[in-house]
Amino acid sequence: MTTILQSAQNLRPSIRSDVATMQAERRLTESVVSGMRQAGIFDMALPRSLGGPGLTPLEQFEVLESLTYTDASVGWCAMIGADSGYLPGFLDDATLAELYPTRNLVTAGKVAPGGKAIRSSDGWRVTGRWDFGSGSSHADRFIGGVFLCDEDGELLSDNGRPMVRAAHLPRSNVVVHDTWNTIGMRATASNDYEVIDTLVPASWVYDPFGPMRRDDVLYRMPWWFLVKHAGVLTGLARRAIDEGISAATGKMLFPERVLLIDRPGTLEVIAQAEASARSARAFVTTEIERVWEVCGNDGDLSRDATAPLRLAMIHASTVAVEVTRAMFDLLTTTSITTGSVFAQLVADAAVANTHVATSHRNWMPLGARLVGRPVAGPTVFI
Repeated sequence: MTTILQSAQNLRPSIRSDVATMQAERRLTESVVSGMRQAGIFDMALPRSLGGPGLTPLEQFEVLESLTYTDASVGWCAMIGADSGYLPGFLDDATLAELYPTRNLVTAGKVAPGGKAIRSSDGWRVTGRWDFGSGSSHADRFIGGVFLCDEDGELLSDNGRPMVRAAHLPRSNVVVHDTWNTIGMRATASNDYEVIDTLVPASWVYDPFGPMRRDDVLYRMPWWFLVKHAGVLTGLARRAIDEGISAATGKMLFPERVLLIDRPGTLEVIAQAEASARSARAFVTTEIERVWEVCGNDGDLSRDATAPLRLAMIHASTVAVEVTRAMFDLLTTTSITTGSVFAQLVADAAVANTHVATSHRNWMPLGARLVGRPVAGPTVFI
């Protein structure tokens, strides 16, 4: 067990004591964020060559799974904030020292283009507004996807498509808008954020879909950062089952006057949920280990070769929704009260399932990839 995983598990009592406050305020409390920083969670992906702990993707998965088991919003913010360990792969040494002078800095942002960057003699003038800035309440760094432009309009790549890049945004110029009002993942503070006509040095702008500059094993597949999502999903499913068993053990049914756990139908639901959750987790962890070994051996990292890993992630997301809903339905009226853990788990899984990395929209293009048929439309990670 990694020291960081142990530290994440040690945070469980303090996180749970703040859940009600975080849900009400729609952000993590300062004490929870401080505890996560001290545990080294936000820089867990930073390679040892850059002074970080260098957790493998599977170890990162386990840390996020543990945090999500405690509270999904905490796990989600850890998953996004830990991108700070991946971004150095796109940066040269001088820019890295400028943007990340110390370890454990938290990054928030979105690489999908929500703005434009106009070329200037000093770099790029960026204007834009982005949604889903998870961790915006405690982020040290923000990034935003942009279309590159000059005075004549959008710049095009060799294939005729607009050139999309991600830009680190000066923190002092970022305005966060209080827009995060959702049914689930309520405490992630995934607000809109904005900059207006802000100068960004050229070295702060990078291609998030291109090869990385560094040869660390972690950086050989640029989309490793997405794989961390899977820990949130399996953590949600595991927590739902454990909570369901606990609640069913103590719930008396009337007029039967038997415990819910002693009904044959209850045992069937739990067994099916357990099978789904365990198989989904096994699929994900097996694929993470397989692709990580491929990275270490400079093997085939083509989209066809890594498609099973994407399939495992999407399957885990679907299972998280199904299992949390099954436990919600099993507990009936116990689930519907304000503050019910089952209502929160269902909502958290539903919101997590809408993310572009793991949503149901990925099934069709991934299926096409798996059977060797043309993938309709442009794709990035499938």
